[in-house]
Amino acid sequence: MWIDLNAAGEFKFDNNYDVCVCGSGPAGITIAPRLNKAGVKTLLLEAGGLEISQTSQAVYAGKSVGVTYYGIEACRLRYFGGTSNHWSGMCARFDPIDFEDRGIWGLPGWPIRFEDVYRYEDEARKIVDIDYAPFERPAMPLWRDPRMQPIRKVMSPPTRFGPKYKDELHAAKNLDVALNANVLDVRLDENKRAAREIIVANYAGARFSVTAKFVVIAFGALENARFLLNARSDIDAGLGNQGDFVGRCFMEHLMVPLGRFIGMSSPIWEQGSVGLNPSFDLMRKYGVGNAMLGLNPNAEPRFYGRLAPFKKAWHELTCSSSFLLERARRNELYVCKGDGELTTLIEQAPNPLSRVTLDANARDQFGYPRLVLDWRLSDLDHKTMRILAEELGKAVAAQNIGRVRIASDVIEGAVPALGMHCHHMGTTRMSATPKYGVVDGDCKVHGIENLYIGGSSVYPTGGGCNPTFTIVCLSLRLGDHLANRLQRI
Repeated sequence: MWIDLNAAGEFKFDNNYDVCVCGSGPAGITIAPRLNKAGVKTLLLEAGGLEISQTSQAVYAGKSVGVTYYGIEACRLRYFGGTSNHWSGMCARFDPIDFEDRGIWGLPGWPIRFEDVYRYEDEARKIVDIDYAPFERPAMPLWRDPRMQPIRKVMSPPTRFGPKYKDELHAAKNLDVALNANVLDVRLDENKRAAREIIVANYAGARFSVTAKFVVIAFGALENARFLLNARSDIDAGLGNQGDFVGRCFMEHLMVPLGRFIGMSSPIWEQGSVGLNPSFDLMRKYGVGNAMLGLNPNAEPRFYGRLAPFKKAWHELTCSSSFLLERARRNELYVCKGDGELTTLIEQAPNPLSRVTLDANARDQFGYPRLVLDWRLSDLDHKTMRILAEELGKAVAAQNIGRVRIASDVIEGAVPALGMHCHHMGTTRMSATPKYGVVDGDCKVHGIENLYIGGSSVYPTGGGCNPTFTIVCLSLRLGDHLANRLQRI
């Protein structure tokens, strides 16, 4: 059954569900079919409709008070299929080193192993339509420096989860889907140990009650945190917040203008961009995070934020004037079209001060406080940027294929002008105990026996790759865990 709550009238849910999955992004749309195939009666709730709408998107409005971040609203889509609707399609696995406790974060890392996640790799490949190609490092015989190694990635078409799985979900025998179903609260039993009721509303203000044996919240890292902090009907601090970790350790992969380079005469540049990861030895030697680094011999500068058109126009004027360009490059790194550019996706360290909180002075249309994002970088982030830039420059020079000029703010440890990858992670991090996180190794909220979190908000660390493929693997794992728990009831 599919139901649009905006047109539901006096509709009531049958409240005989085994699992209620809240959110229809890559996590929710992976979990729900998995449960359906296991014979689990499941309800999938989506806050938006089948297409984007201003009414639904308005719930995502928020405020940035830390490092400037324009992605609170721009990075998120609140309709069926979630952010898969603008996903670029890059797929990669975390590296085994990402699951090691290297003692560099100041917090515990993953309480589960590489093998626990990627035993679902083959199934996840089919879900995101990349079963045609393995994750193997490409042969790059012209790159000979061991500090860096060729990137291991595969591009999805990209898969749009809503359109791809809509018909399958319509035909599912054990699955109901509700659109325009805004989850407002999860209320607990009298012992405050289990979720007993989910409060849902449509956009006309009508409210509905749902009960299920298990509940999965899969709204994305920003909204997962906001929802748990706002769910204060039974616990003043919000759900899962006994360790004061809900909303903390927000991470985004860092898009940093590390510098520019001049490519010397070498056939390596004939193939275009060169993509690299730091070697495990390099990361262990210097105690830095992971990354994807790109050497692009023909740059196309990008601009972000409300002033992007002005920035672009001024940039083009400067690059077209030898007089202005000479002076601009004396004092700062200035990349013009056609220059060699360094592109980056750099792991951000988990930092408890980088966090989501609530804005008591701004509320959404349902009366709940909006989110405030205080995005912060740490000393380790600056160290990682600097070391990777320096080692990449050394590797390029050692092979005599070019020369790298590193941006002065990267060398000096200043906050660079950051772009966005829209990779929201952390905020409900996975940990063995509530002292350092919100969910356990099975994605269950600490202290609540039947409440789970899906998606990259559970990542204790962000790795050096796009998060979507790992979201799918973890969601398959969570679906199996829930099906196994139901068998034991």
